[in-house]
Amino acid sequence: MRFLHALRQDLNKTLVNIGFLGAVAICAILCFTSTAYTDDSTSKTYSVFEAIFTLDRDLIESNYSFAWSSLMSEGLSGYASMFLPIIVAFPFMVSFCSERNSMLMRYTISRTGKLSYYMSKFTASLISGGLAAMLGVALYGLCCYIIFPDISSYDIDPELFDIIVVHSTTQIAIRTLVGVFLYGAFSTLPAFFISSFCTNPYLITCVPFLLVYIWNTAINKLVDSCWEREDYDAADILFDFSPDSVKSLANKTQWDISATRITCMFLGFLLVSAVGFSVIMNLRRDKGR
Repeated sequence: MRFLHALRQDLNKTLVNIGFLGAVAICAILCFTSTAYTDDSTSKTYSVFEAIFTLDRDLIESNYSFAWSSLMSEGLSGYASMFLPIIVAFPFMVSFCSERNSMLMRYTISRTGKLSYYMSKFTASLISGGLAAMLGVALYGLCCYIIFPDISSYDIDPELFDIIVVHSTTQIAIRTLVGVFLYGAFSTLPAFFISSFCTNPYLITCVPFLLVYIWNTAINKLVDSCWEREDYDAADILFDFSPDSVKSLANKTQWDISATRITCMFLGFLLVSAVGFSVIMNLRRDKGR
């Protein structure tokens, strides 16, 4: 009961603040910077923003790559994916740093108990990060639904249609949002762990961005090296350990070794972050202030 009460209070503080609303808005805006179309003749790529304001409407209505479900499923890529560790840290960071700086943390711990307090913070940070990303992509997807055509409106060969449209548009939207929620929750973990020993909100938000960027760059370099050696099995394994691989879990049509690797990575980071945060906070002589 202490845990549930603490979690309810933490969710109220985390979800009802300017940090959460800002995270949703920023995520939605950055989704519009994802690539919508590549001109084969010039190799120029167009973002969703550019497609809306510069491309001819006839092109949009004749090329099925502009289908709203396709654009929505690729929304959390590019800049949105790059800056997600910063974005999803906003809701948790605002409430947690405010509680720590106001010296209210020790009173909350004395009422709820250390373990309940740590686990409620952990759970609230996951939920707030996942919801911030999911609602941002949902808002972006709603705009795409209003502006761009449905995949069924395009004149596509039936055999090709069965290949490119594995799920209905509703299923695509739901799977995309579930995957984004998992990715948002996963992206919150570095900032959550760092907050156990750091009180600077700028470091809490910016250091995870740097770490994830280095991680993603290293994986891409290793994958490129595997492709050069034509070691495609190793490349597939490395792909499963990239930061954004978590969102692909929702698109799996059947459970395979790839899903197992991604799940193990996700659960491993969850465990390390939760235990590490609890241990470090428990060792602090200032009781986490």
